[in-house]
Amino acid sequence: MEHGGHHPCGPRALVAGAQQTRNLLCRLAGTASALAAAAMLAQPAPAAAADGDYARTRYPIVLVHGLTGAAKMAGVLDYWYGIPEVLRTHGAQVYVATVPSFNSDAERALALQAYVRAVKLDSGADKVNLIGHSQGGPTARMLAAMSPQDVASVTTIGSPHRGSEVADTVLELISGIGNIPIAGPVLVSIIQGVFDTVGWFNGISNGQALDQDALASLESLTTRGAAEQNARLDATLAPGTKSALGPDCSTAGAVSEQRQARDAAGNLVTHTQAAYSWTGQGGPLSLLRSNLLDPSTVMMSTSAGLMALKGAGPNDGLVSVCSSKWGRVLATGYYWNHLDEVNQMAGLYQDADPRTVILQHANRLRNDQL
Repeated sequence: MEHGGHHPCGPRALVAGAQQTRNLLCRLAGTASALAAAAMLAQPAPAAAADGDYARTRYPIVLVHGLTGAAKMAGVLDYWYGIPEVLRTHGAQVYVATVPSFNSDAERALALQAYVRAVKLDSGADKVNLIGHSQGGPTARMLAAMSPQDVASVTTIGSPHRGSEVADTVLELISGIGNIPIAGPVLVSIIQGVFDTVGWFNGISNGQALDQDALASLESLTTRGAAEQNARLDATLAPGTKSALGPDCSTAGAVSEQRQARDAAGNLVTHTQAAYSWTGQGGPLSLLRSNLLDPSTVMMSTSAGLMALKGAGPNDGLVSVCSSKWGRVLATGYYWNHLDEVNQMAGLYQDADPRTVILQHANRLRNDQL
């Protein structure tokens, strides 16, 4: 399935050698792209609710990955490790999206829109509950603004609604490299080509060839890029209604957002989208609490230190607690780093079991008639 009107073999900004390789592979993968709707939905049907209807929500749940991710990263490692299985065992209808690993939220939302509409056809539901991790959160918010009639709720986990100081630092570094005379632009093109190729391979290994743009994703994750995007999203709210993003870190936003769309008869209809969020703040290393068997622990603690130097405050190693707050804030105290929030790596989390936390949230959605 093609997403957002883009040709599936048109990734941008690659060096010539990488582009030629990808063009060849695109031609070989044409059949997979043409059958993407089936590939996206070719996953086990929800299990009979052996443990009751605890997680049987009114609308299907669609899980949306963050930067670098896919439903199965490199076609091997589940991004939402063990989470769909737990939800299905308890009666939930769950779909796992693959959108561009690297691109702006607008481009990722176009891919997600096509996926969500395929889910609606497959399930018979008229809306979905979106749960997004990291950049998957802003991507879900973008889709909610684009297609309010498709979205019943948006839940974000460790999402940079106000941007990330890590993204600011990386963009500064890339800009510095780009300013090196003669060699700089070439080096930046090579760096982007490498990341775009990784993202393209993620898509192909999940049955889709998707446009990638690493610089666009980086820019959207900066504090400035996030502020600009929040202004655009707020402009799509129904007149006189409030944003789920509070005006500052200590002021709560609305617990739902209202947007308007025309129905089939041309009538203007207001759609309410419930908003929830949570995050961890286990970025800093603690010998008493950190999972030292997890190879991401040291990496996340290092980036947490960088964020502290930038004045980010408590954070999960990539996103501050402040930046993650959106809608009804359910928790900010889990001792999780950014990967622990989705049971990575391969289940080596620390603190509460993230599978249980998401399962409990599915029950919350059920109780909220969503």
